[in-house]
Amino acid sequence: MLKNYFIVAFRSLFRDKFYSAINILGLALGITCCLLIMIYISDEISYDRMHSKADRIYRINEFMVDESAGERSSSLPFPVGPTLNSEFPSIVETQVRFFDYQSPSLMLENKETNKAFNETRIFFVDSTFFDVFDFELVKGDKETALDEPNSLLITETMAKKYFGNQDPVGKILRFQAERDLIVKGILADTPLNTHFQFDFIGSMSTVRQSFNGRLPRTWYWNPCWTYLVLKDGSTPADLEELFPDFILKFFPEFLHGDVVMRLQALTDIHLTSDLEFEIQPNSSENNVYVFSIIGGLILFIACFNYMNLSTAKSAKRSKEVGIRKTLGSKKRYLVTQFLLESIIITGIAVLVSFLFFWIILPSFNAFTEKSIGFAMLIQPQILLALLAVVLLIGIGAGIYPAFVLSSFSPIKGLKGEQKGKGGHLRQTLVILQFSISIIMIIGTSVATSQLDFLRQSDTGFDKEQVLYVSALRTPIAQKYEAFKNEILRRNDIKHMTAVVDALGARHQGDNFRFEGMERSTLFSVFWSKHDFFKTFGLDIVQGRPFKENILSDDTAAIVINQAMCKRMKWRDDEAVGKPFEYGRRNGKIIGVVEDFNFASKHRNIEPLVLQLRNDPRNFNLLIKYLAIKLDTENMKETLAFIEDKWNHFAPGRPFDYFFLEDELNTLYKDEDKLSKVASLFSGLAIVVACLGLFALASFTAEQRKKEIAVRKVLGSTIPQVILLLSKDFTKLITIAFVIACPLAYLSIDSWLNNFAFRIGINPLAFIIAGFGTLVIALITISFQSLKAASANPSTVLKYE
Repeated sequence: MLKNYFIVAFRSLFRDKFYSAINILGLALGITCCLLIMIYISDEISYDRMHSKADRIYRINEFMVDESAGERSSSLPFPVGPTLNSEFPSIVETQVRFFDYQSPSLMLENKETNKAFNETRIFFVDSTFFDVFDFELVKGDKETALDEPNSLLITETMAKKYFGNQDPVGKILRFQAERDLIVKGILADTPLNTHFQFDFIGSMSTVRQSFNGRLPRTWYWNPCWTYLVLKDGSTPADLEELFPDFILKFFPEFLHGDVVMRLQALTDIHLTSDLEFEIQPNSSENNVYVFSIIGGLILFIACFNYMNLSTAKSAKRSKEVGIRKTLGSKKRYLVTQFLLESIIITGIAVLVSFLFFWIILPSFNAFTEKSIGFAMLIQPQILLALLAVVLLIGIGAGIYPAFVLSSFSPIKGLKGEQKGKGGHLRQTLVILQFSISIIMIIGTSVATSQLDFLRQSDTGFDKEQVLYVSALRTPIAQKYEAFKNEILRRNDIKHMTAVVDALGARHQGDNFRFEGMERSTLFSVFWSKHDFFKTFGLDIVQGRPFKENILSDDTAAIVINQAMCKRMKWRDDEAVGKPFEYGRRNGKIIGVVEDFNFASKHRNIEPLVLQLRNDPRNFNLLIKYLAIKLDTENMKETLAFIEDKWNHFAPGRPFDYFFLEDELNTLYKDEDKLSKVASLFSGLAIVVACLGLFALASFTAEQRKKEIAVRKVLGSTIPQVILLLSKDFTKLITIAFVIACPLAYLSIDSWLNNFAFRIGINPLAFIIAGFGTLVIALITISFQSLKAASANPSTVLKYE
């Protein structure tokens, strides 16, 4: 019996090769989308789960909350981790801190080979690093590798970079031209699915040498990412309920009532954390949901194609059903037969989807910035999921056609009088297919427009041709003015200043007390040297900028933004001259700058303090970059000039730079990824929908060929016949557009509300999506319509 089912199933497939191919191709594309998204989601949720204690590891986050200021920090002061460990030994098993000198890059040099590089992924950690995380140490001893000062672990890739084929263990790398670090071991390269990437791990005891022999004891400065392992049986709530008393006991009094500490599960960080000072940008849980929905919708479109064609072809199999029923075949056998055919088609589609997956995977990796390999498909969970897909799609898409076909009357079937059923269902499915496609096209269009808006709209400061050069802990600190004077001799270099961070991307926080405030509050702050306002083209609306000839500006003056004036309920002109307290120092506000986006446009413009950091010692911690404003058409030559001057003033230090505009674009990487992947899948959705439409138009033309022939004999022209065949589909797509518009508007408006700065929803996006879909659909069916309209009526009617 089973053998007979298979024989009949394959005969049916080969008898209608065209429709079978359309079904298989449509399903294969739908399954390919699901495979890509399944692999993507599998990778996203795998982050940080490779550690044996992953379910007990938590990062501590610090929140300083105020009415319109504050900080949401992923990092903590130095003493927090060890103090929690010693205060609550019954709850905390161990802790580890990460510290990177808050530097964009740090220099390492192999003196023997004269290789020196600025490295961006170097951390100093506690000796408990391997008690918390299970990163592989290829060579060396985990128990002692990080115990001593000046100990360093390097990854396999860095070992080749600095030492070639030599064994690096025991060899020296010079750190920041200040001290020698001894390589104590080789780490396997960091897995991609972890929320922090590293190339070098140094011992925390090394850091003491930078702070007079001991680690900082301040409970205010928060430069350390701190992770705890809770003991078995302990819960995050057990520890978090102790945090308020802990803060009162150890944190300075002026922070009481402002500071809140919370635990965040290690495995949640990658998808749910968007705090300030993250080690590296995280992904978004929303993307996982959006991609899942998109993949499911495309698979539904493919299944709708199968149901459409199966019910449309039902009349062709009426005689087969009639003969089988006459010979005693029962309905359940017929249902089994047709379901088996559906499962076989789905199984073949899965095999074809493997080929599509292999072809699309490189582009998909580029879009999503992943390194997913084809081998991921043979994971047991993926194979089981594919088997479930075959059964679910095979049965789900085939069950309605199976019951339609098996319900045919034997007498009518043998007479050829049985008509195909499901006309209304087919129309409904076409409407659903194109509604989904139109929603996806509109959504992609709006997402792309929002991304362009975030990137290109005015930030309030000049970001074009602003060169950032890493200068932290370099000889430039003592030679800053001489270097500045030297490079400004060139006409296409307009201005230069030094700053704490990438303006528009990152900033710092510090406590200030203004007139009318009972105590100091944490505000966003941006530190710089003179000429900051000129370099970034910022407008002072009241008062004045910092001036080099007024020495008190260095210690007793600040400039605030207009948002700060609103926060303090001052007019802009009232703010100038207002006193402030900063620690033990007092000063006055000397100017008000026009509001600008000093942080990402995901957030509203908040109160900001601009403050000078003119002491050369600030280059060791608080000033990180030179910001150089260029106006050049010969960028290569200008960069070569600046590099030459750099090498003269900071010999042996790598010239490490980036452009501010490029850095700001990385803030919107999440939206960029969403836009690119949504564009890819929207295109696939239209392809899959049009495949079904093409086959359905072909079938409709075949069914109506006699009617068309008669019409032509009676004088109808080819354009009239094409219009006849196209108008029904045009009507369905119009209905799909009407249904899609409100659904698209509601979902897109909800998504746009996540942005502090957002575009309006342009009706043109809806019109273009609807008209574009209609044109694509008409082009799809026009080939079959033209073919049917061009047929010779005498050939069609010769047997009538």
